[in-house]
Amino acid sequence: MSYFLSWVKNLCGVFFVFLTLLASPLCHASDGFYSEMSHAIGGAAMASYITYKYSDSEYRYWIGFGLSTAIGVVAQNYEISKSGKRSSQQLDMVAHALGSALGAWYTDKYVLVPLVQKNYIGLTLNIPVN
Repeated sequence: MSYFLSWVKNLCGVFFVFLTLLASPLCHASDGFYSEMSHAIGGAAMASYITYKYSDSEYRYWIGFGLSTAIGVVAQNYEISKSGKRSSQQLDMVAHALGSALGAWYTDKYVLVPLVQKNYIGLTLNIPVN
Protein backbone atom coordinates (compact mmCIF):
# COMPACT_ATOMS: atom_id res chain seq x y z
CA MET A 1 0.00 0.00 0.00
CA SER A 2 2.84 2.36 0.80
CA TYR A 3 4.40 1.82 -2.64
CA PHE A 4 1.08 2.61 -4.28
CA LEU A 5 0.69 5.87 -2.35
CA SER A 6 4.21 6.99 -3.23
CA TRP A 7 3.51 6.16 -6.88
CA VAL A 8 0.29 8.20 -6.80
CA LYS A 9 2.12 11.16 -5.19
CA ASN A 10 4.82 11.05 -7.85
CA LEU A 11 2.20 10.85 -10.59
CA CYS A 12 0.38 13.86 -9.11
CA GLY A 13 3.65 15.79 -9.04
CA VAL A 14 4.39 15.00 -12.69
CA PHE A 15 0.82 15.88 -13.66
CA PHE A 16 1.03 19.20 -11.79
CA VAL A 17 4.29 20.14 -13.54
CA PHE A 18 2.84 19.15 -16.92
CA LEU A 19 -0.31 21.16 -16.24
CA THR A 20 1.81 24.13 -15.20
CA LEU A 21 3.78 23.99 -18.42
CA LEU A 22 0.59 23.83 -20.46
CA ALA A 23 -1.04 26.72 -18.58
CA SER A 24 2.02 28.95 -18.76
CA PRO A 25 2.01 31.04 -21.96
CA LEU A 26 5.09 31.93 -23.95
CA CYS A 27 6.80 34.69 -22.01
CA HIS A 28 8.14 38.00 -23.16
CA ALA A 29 8.98 41.15 -21.22
CA SER A 30 5.83 43.11 -20.42
CA ASP A 31 3.65 43.98 -17.47
CA GLY A 32 0.59 42.35 -18.96
CA PHE A 33 -1.69 39.73 -17.48
CA TYR A 34 0.04 36.77 -19.11
CA SER A 35 3.49 37.89 -17.99
CA GLU A 36 2.39 38.19 -14.37
CA MET A 37 0.42 34.95 -14.60
CA SER A 38 3.56 33.15 -15.72
CA HIS A 39 5.37 34.46 -12.63
CA ALA A 40 2.48 33.33 -10.42
CA ILE A 41 2.39 29.87 -12.02
CA GLY A 42 6.15 29.55 -11.71
CA GLY A 43 5.99 30.54 -8.04
CA ALA A 44 3.18 28.06 -7.41
CA ALA A 45 5.09 25.23 -9.08
CA MET A 46 8.28 26.03 -7.18
CA ALA A 47 6.47 26.32 -3.82
CA SER A 48 4.57 23.08 -4.46
CA TYR A 49 7.78 21.20 -5.17
CA ILE A 50 9.54 22.60 -2.11
CA THR A 51 6.51 21.89 0.10
CA TYR A 52 6.43 18.33 -1.21
CA LYS A 53 10.15 17.86 -0.53
CA TYR A 54 9.69 19.02 3.08
CA SER A 55 6.55 16.93 3.61
CA ASP A 56 7.87 15.49 6.89
CA SER A 57 8.19 18.91 8.48
CA GLU A 58 5.52 20.43 10.66
CA TYR A 59 6.11 23.79 8.93
CA ARG A 60 6.16 22.52 5.35
CA TYR A 61 3.78 25.24 4.14
CA TRP A 62 5.97 28.02 5.50
CA ILE A 63 9.14 26.40 4.22
CA GLY A 64 7.70 26.04 0.70
CA PHE A 65 6.30 29.55 0.65
CA GLY A 66 9.37 31.15 2.22
CA LEU A 67 12.01 29.48 0.04
CA SER A 68 10.08 30.02 -3.17
CA THR A 69 9.41 33.67 -2.36
CA ALA A 70 13.03 34.23 -1.35
CA ILE A 71 14.26 32.76 -4.64
CA GLY A 72 11.82 34.98 -6.54
CA VAL A 73 12.88 38.11 -4.65
CA VAL A 74 16.58 37.39 -5.20
CA ALA A 75 16.02 36.78 -8.92
CA GLN A 76 14.00 39.97 -9.36
CA ASN A 77 16.50 42.04 -7.40
CA TYR A 78 19.17 40.77 -9.77
CA GLU A 79 17.01 41.91 -12.68
CA ILE A 80 16.58 45.33 -11.02
CA SER A 81 20.34 45.70 -10.70
CA LYS A 82 20.80 44.62 -14.31
CA SER A 83 18.07 46.59 -16.09
CA GLY A 84 16.88 49.16 -13.54
CA LYS A 85 13.12 48.76 -14.20
CA ARG A 86 12.13 48.69 -10.54
CA SER A 87 8.32 48.90 -10.81
CA SER A 88 8.10 46.10 -13.34
CA GLN A 89 10.31 43.80 -11.28
CA GLN A 90 8.41 44.57 -8.08
CA LEU A 91 5.19 43.58 -9.83
CA ASP A 92 6.88 40.31 -10.79
CA MET A 93 7.93 39.78 -7.14
CA VAL A 94 4.37 40.23 -5.92
CA ALA A 95 2.96 37.89 -8.57
CA HIS A 96 5.59 35.27 -7.68
CA ALA A 97 4.85 35.60 -3.95
CA LEU A 98 1.09 35.23 -4.50
CA GLY A 99 1.67 32.16 -6.66
CA SER A 100 4.03 30.75 -4.02
CA ALA A 101 1.41 31.21 -1.31
CA LEU A 102 -1.25 29.50 -3.42
CA GLY A 103 1.02 26.61 -4.47
CA ALA A 104 2.32 25.91 -0.97
CA TRP A 105 -1.17 26.14 0.55
CA TYR A 106 -2.75 23.85 -2.05
CA THR A 107 0.02 21.26 -1.77
CA ASP A 108 -0.09 21.31 2.02
CA LYS A 109 -3.87 21.18 2.24
CA TYR A 110 -4.92 18.88 -0.62
CA VAL A 111 -1.94 16.94 -2.00
CA LEU A 112 -0.03 15.82 1.09
CA VAL A 113 -1.50 13.71 3.86
CA PRO A 114 -2.03 15.43 7.21
CA LEU A 115 0.94 15.43 9.53
CA VAL A 116 0.13 14.01 12.96
CA GLN A 117 2.28 15.20 15.84
CA LYS A 118 2.37 13.97 19.42
CA ASN A 119 1.87 17.32 21.10
CA TYR A 120 -0.25 17.75 24.18
CA ILE A 121 -1.34 21.14 25.38
CA GLY A 122 -3.46 21.03 28.48
CA LEU A 123 -3.61 20.86 32.23
CA THR A 124 -2.58 17.82 34.21
CA LEU A 125 -3.77 17.54 37.77
CA ASN A 126 -1.96 15.24 40.16
CA ILE A 127 -4.02 14.56 43.28
CA PRO A 128 -2.34 12.19 45.74
CA VAL A 129 -4.68 9.65 47.29
CA ASN A 130 -3.72 8.41 50.83
